Amino acid sequence: MESIARQVVWWEQPEITLADQNEFLCRVMSRGLWEHVQEVERVYGEAAFREALMHCRPGIMDTASWHYWHRRLGIDPVPQQPMRTSG
Repeated sequence: MESIARQVVWWEQPEITLADQNEFLCRVMSRGLWEHVQEVERVYGEAAFREALMHCRPGIMDTASWHYWHRRLGIDPVPQQPMRTSG
């Protein structure tokens, strides 16, 4: 997983990335190559992907990824994407 973490979150150490499972999974869903997604899903499981989506922080996923992953995981209706708040 360190190699994948290094590729999807290149700006921080893999240990830090992997310490927050939900954020790591959301980053993989948003930025990972299909091979990354397959490997991470094999290790963590589909339920972990669902859990990560429920706790996804604003700004992590783009709109297309947000909708794709909810549809792919059978979460319907797709909830509103988390938004950053000002102040």
